[in-house]
Amino acid sequence: MQQVLFTIPVLRDTFPPDGLPIYGFGATLFVTFIMVAVWGSARAKRIGMEPARFQDFAVVVFLSGIVGARVLYMIQYANQFPDKSVGALAGAFFKIWEGGIVFYGSALGGAVGYGLFYWFVMRRTKVSGWQLADAVAPLLAVGLAVGRVGCYLNGCCWGQVANEEACAVPLGAAHFPLLPAHARDSLVEQKHLQTTTGFTTRERPRGPFEDPRTVVAAVEPGSPAARAGVRPGDTVVGLNGGPNAILVEVVGADEPVRAGREALQAAGGRPGVGRDGRPRVEFDDLAAYVKGRSDLARVGPEVTAVVTDRLDELARERPKGKARLTLVVEREKQRVDLPPFTPETVGLYPTQLYETVSMVLLTFLLLAYYPYRRHDGQLMVLVMVGYAVHRYVNESLRIEPSYTGGLTLSQWGSVVVLAAAAAIEVYLWRVMPSRWKARPEAPPAAPATDPKA
Repeated sequence: MQQVLFTIPVLRDTFPPDGLPIYGFGATLFVTFIMVAVWGSARAKRIGMEPARFQDFAVVVFLSGIVGARVLYMIQYANQFPDKSVGALAGAFFKIWEGGIVFYGSALGGAVGYGLFYWFVMRRTKVSGWQLADAVAPLLAVGLAVGRVGCYLNGCCWGQVANEEACAVPLGAAHFPLLPAHARDSLVEQKHLQTTTGFTTRERPRGPFEDPRTVVAAVEPGSPAARAGVRPGDTVVGLNGGPNAILVEVVGADEPVRAGREALQAAGGRPGVGRDGRPRVEFDDLAAYVKGRSDLARVGPEVTAVVTDRLDELARERPKGKARLTLVVEREKQRVDLPPFTPETVGLYPTQLYETVSMVLLTFLLLAYYPYRRHDGQLMVLVMVGYAVHRYVNESLRIEPSYTGGLTLSQWGSVVVLAAAAAIEVYLWRVMPSRWKARPEAPPAAPATDPKA
């Protein structure tokens, strides 16, 4: 998993602190598009389609496919989008990197894009749509192969928990960096298989004058945290090169809340903003925090302080591309600098890579079968069958919600695609001329006559 491949040191005010990030998922989408455009232009030229026109076709289908893939994802995982207002859904639509896209949605969107392109452009040319489908079929397979590498880098589309001790896992189980992993919610909050950091924490003290920073309760044996030297009883006072800041949000009526924040800032706190956009006050120094809480108590009972720390916020927010932890702990009144470590998920089936391998093999099969196809359009039928079978089996290794019949949405999509492939093949078998039939032999030439006869 490598969500951020590298950063370009520009726009650091917009993308602090390192600059513009180049995401692995977006990079693979870009590589896929370029590869399809270049290779597809060469294949389209063989069937009489101009490369420039094919590139227009690729842009239309690519964009419509992305739209369809994102829309289906937002329908399938509607629980991830609690704000159903038009503005919120429109804003969430463009955040593809936060969870993703569904291939069958891209297939539907791509089909719509193809229909529009055919109606407005292609029907005026002499290019056969079924010949174009055969030219495009290997591009679909290789695009899926590369695209799933992007899913692996992004840590999405993960598989079920793999017990490597009980059964060998093909290609080896994937252990994604846990803090930014998309599987984290399922593994930590739903199935309670692990913690976000490799250790549990004590309940935060409720008294206003006690240290509210994270205290380690227990450490998972053999975890990266244990190997880094985290011990029960450690108080986390430093985080990733800075202090483990104490974060205070004042809750209550508007005027007392304003007075409370001013009292905290006067004691040495600095104004800040949480991820939810609400203002708060942050303390790097424990003594300043204690004084601030004392001053806040004088504001009156109309206000309440909600207190956490930077580590707790980091463990909840799933930071993009930020996987490592560097902790400074207070142990027996001594500060101890611990080496960096990366909390990891338990082993998961690398279903993304299984699809990459499967689609590479399907690409070779399509290229080898192309000269032997019975009729135009048969390669597209073959790619539909191959992907439907693969996806149905691969889905059984993933953690997805099931619907009617105990099948996931993608498994039902596989059933539909397989049925559609069979129907298309029956239709083409009846209407398309067969390349398998031997060409009629030319009649023998008439014997030459002797002009003198």
